[in-house]
Amino acid sequence: MALRAGQTGLRSNLQVGDTEVSLLEVPAQGAPLRKICRSTPQPSVEVLFPLESTVVVRTDAREERVVRPDESVYFVAHRRYSVFSTQGGLALAVAIPLAAVDEYAGEPGNVGHIRNSAVLAPVKKFLVGVMESHDELERLPAYFIEKLVWEMMASLMLESRGAASLARPTLGILDRAMAHISAYRTDQTLTPTTLAHALNISMRQLQRVFSGIGSTPSREIRRQRADLAV
Repeated sequence: MALRAGQTGLRSNLQVGDTEVSLLEVPAQGAPLRKICRSTPQPSVEVLFPLESTVVVRTDAREERVVRPDESVYFVAHRRYSVFSTQGGLALAVAIPLAAVDEYAGEPGNVGHIRNSAVLAPVKKFLVGVMESHDELERLPAYFIEKLVWEMMASLMLESRGAASLARPTLGILDRAMAHISAYRTDQTLTPTTLAHALNISMRQLQRVFSGIGSTPSREIRRQRADLAV
């Protein structure tokens, strides 16, 4: 990954396998942050999460999107994009291989806008936590962290396209549940009931999804809390 010189840019960067998470500082007063997407032999997808203020994102093709802090936008096999904000603020950029999410991301050149997502808040909380707490990251296998990030990005893209249009909607529910548990496992109010409510599904549906992997919501919450305590 590279950022052009002369602009406020990279605050911190984390590489896990083929996945890269960057904390960016977007300048105020409309000065552009010009982000060059990761250059690898294989095409990648980059997902941008504004953390503090609304931003305007412009692609090389001059396509513009207004993205609020409760939204996200992703770029499929793009070379670069620019980010503008009148107020400035922080943003997260996640770069992953296109092959990890090609079923959901669309064709190269696609720009996807993620709105009204039930999983966006826990995904952002998890990513910010990973950037802030490297000690926790070091206790977990890198492949586990990378796979979890891939599943989270796939879930966001799945929601943006509409789960009903895909052949495997229960996979999206499981990914969303895992992401929510990962983000809120330190919250003692997290229970299977609050998890089902956050995902806007019934308890029976939640239990059925976890039974498909030989587990239960309660067991997964306990497991992730135990992993955190090790």
